[in-house]
Amino acid sequence: MMSTRGNMSTFTPVGKPQTKQAYVYSTLREAIMHCKLRPGQRLIIEDIARELGVSPIPVREALHMLQSEGLVHNVAHSGSVVTPITPDSVRETFTILEGLETVAARVAAQRMQPEDIAELEAIVSKMDHAVARQAEDEWSALNKEFHTAIVKITDMPTLQEMTIRMLDRWDRIRCFFFQGTMYHRMGQSQQEHHQLLEAMKSKDYDQIENIAKIHNQQALEAYMQLIGKKEG
Repeated sequence: MMSTRGNMSTFTPVGKPQTKQAYVYSTLREAIMHCKLRPGQRLIIEDIARELGVSPIPVREALHMLQSEGLVHNVAHSGSVVTPITPDSVRETFTILEGLETVAARVAAQRMQPEDIAELEAIVSKMDHAVARQAEDEWSALNKEFHTAIVKITDMPTLQEMTIRMLDRWDRIRCFFFQGTMYHRMGQSQQEHHQLLEAMKSKDYDQIENIAKIHNQQALEAYMQLIGKKEG
């Protein structure tokens, strides 16, 4: 099992939040989400505190916060480790996303105004350009922006919080397993985004559900195939 010792230079401090706890939390979270701290890596409180120039107390508090998000967990006799990414966790992520995105798109279709449609169309257009340039990181960021914009229209804070958390899990999976290897999936996924937006504009709720299901199940299949190749 890897540890943070000797590897702390991977941390990139994030801004200057008001409290030391928030500072440590945001810095660790950024490192975990971008796989600078790898899945399964041991987190040594004293090393983190020394690197970030704080006492162990805000580090412990930040680790508790990350544990509540499922990004860190405790292992007997080892302490805190970055939560591993497994095939089962990938399946779980896409299964939950399918349900969340279906609900969000249905409710958003009922509530969205012309300015909301214009915003979604603008994001999709930017995504088209990213696909044309094979700009995977840019497309991935816009993908999160697109789905976040949809759930924001619902005006349901809990649904928004859950969706953003699962999109973060998706992006962490992408960074760990597939960065630089998902070009073939972007084109198909982008077609599905166009279809979803058209179904929302026409308030075709059956089609919304069907597209959300296909979108996530095909993504899951593509990811599992790549995981199999990497593990084979």
